[in-house]
Amino acid sequence: MNHTRKKLSALLAAVLMLGTLAACSAQDKNSDAASPESTAGAELNIVNGKIEPAVTIKTIRAEDPTGSFREGESWSDNVHTRWARDTLGVNIETLWGSAMADGSYNTKLKLMLSANDTLPDVFVVYDKDVANMFIESGKVLDAGAAFEKYASPVWKEAMAENERAWLPFTRDGQKFGIPIISNSMGSQSAMWIRQDWLDKLNLKAPTTVEELEQVMDAFANQDPDGNGQKDSVALAFGMKDKVSGYVIGDGSWIYGLFGAIPERWYPGEDGKLQYGSVQPGVKTALSKLKEWKDKGYIATDVALHDINKMVELVAGGKVGIIGGQSWFMTYPGALALGSNPNAMFTPFPLPKGADGTNMRTVNDPYNGVILISKDISEEALQALFHYQNKMFSAYESDDPFIFKGYQEGYDYVIKDGKATADTKDIPGGKIGTDKYTLTGVYAMYPSKMLAVDLKLARGEELTNNDLAVLANVGIVSGDITPLDMTTRKGLLVISEQTSADVPDYFQGPTTDTMLSRSELLKKLQMDTYTEILYGKKPVEAFDEFVSKWKSSGGDEITKEVNEWYDSVK
Repeated sequence: MNHTRKKLSALLAAVLMLGTLAACSAQDKNSDAASPESTAGAELNIVNGKIEPAVTIKTIRAEDPTGSFREGESWSDNVHTRWARDTLGVNIETLWGSAMADGSYNTKLKLMLSANDTLPDVFVVYDKDVANMFIESGKVLDAGAAFEKYASPVWKEAMAENERAWLPFTRDGQKFGIPIISNSMGSQSAMWIRQDWLDKLNLKAPTTVEELEQVMDAFANQDPDGNGQKDSVALAFGMKDKVSGYVIGDGSWIYGLFGAIPERWYPGEDGKLQYGSVQPGVKTALSKLKEWKDKGYIATDVALHDINKMVELVAGGKVGIIGGQSWFMTYPGALALGSNPNAMFTPFPLPKGADGTNMRTVNDPYNGVILISKDISEEALQALFHYQNKMFSAYESDDPFIFKGYQEGYDYVIKDGKATADTKDIPGGKIGTDKYTLTGVYAMYPSKMLAVDLKLARGEELTNNDLAVLANVGIVSGDITPLDMTTRKGLLVISEQTSADVPDYFQGPTTDTMLSRSELLKKLQMDTYTEILYGKKPVEAFDEFVSKWKSSGGDEITKEVNEWYDSVK
């Protein structure tokens, strides 16, 4: 389904965002922050859902590289912005846009703040630390108060499903940004395995570490692709600049087989947050990974593997087993089908670790945050919520065509009395209009979207409300391609193993010691892991790394993290 690709682009953008700048205390700067009560004015005149006269909202745009347009349209003038103006009476005026994937948008945001430029009424920030810079500046509104006053019940219900999303943007009880919530379900790894390789070698998907080793050995040594060369990568994962959280080739579940998740803060036995990178289970995992590398199960140059390399290997038909999110088969899995139509990956549950359990990362429950200038007019503030409330209204609607005004002719067309999203049936091809929205993504009500996705996976009949939910992403029927069905199946597999999920419990601003020491500590970690994996140092070097990590700022960071954690329990 197309919204899986949209989710990918949003996630990749978040991965590529720049910014690890400081976030100091906001107590003084925000003590007199504006709130809806202090700027209150008359309510808008709304006739048949449209504000009259129309109200302008000034914004800026992080330009998604996967966005596309009809001739003559742009981020600032397109079918959606015209619909918002003509149907809702909300005129979205884009002051400027900048590329999102290469970090240019973040850079321009920082320059805007350092130059003390006037902020737009509303803007979206995808990097937590950049958002914190604006919060600390005292230039943004107490958005939580505005949300309580103007947000619709259905939007509030959606937000209430994960209150943790507010934490990074909260100071002294005030919420200085509205999180753009995402559906974390599906962001965890399933174990994706080449089904044709399993079939050819008469193997079953592994359920334990021992069985995993047997399958990897067969993939590495029995020429599963039949090219007569020993060039298959039995197990692929990324570790060029991190070891956990790659959206393609996540390695967290591998470490999780041995009882630890690197690069994440989560509670230890004493209830305090501990950093996974220095836990004993990592030492066991590194020892096993070195053994697997020596046996040829993983690539010899694995330390250089990032997302791009994962895509290259998968597309080239070289990968047998890889950790990936629910949409993995749509991208990059589908790329392998171009040269081999049998190169299908199947999602399987993670195998059990030595103690019978497993662990894996799960994404934060938000993709970004909506920041509102404290100088926004009351009319523009109300117009923002009028717009957003409409976007969330699909979740309580029974009209699959609720957004027909901007989706028809782009996301789908009506052909022979039925809606079709087949790109060849749409003049000029299919275009996903959810990227045109003010936030750049579709409105998300996690449990409702998940319920519909799981219905699709199980082949259950959809109600009109289910179809209205899908309308958020421009889908107006339950008909999906076999390839898209793998996403639903992946989601189903992932949803049945949530006991393995380990979120990052630290959602506060960057601490003082993180600012000064994180880069050093990260390099120390990656160097040690790589040297052990490559046999340049014995596994006992991990103990030296832990000691040095603690004395080089790690202990102080742990103290700061737990001070924050205690404050929000």
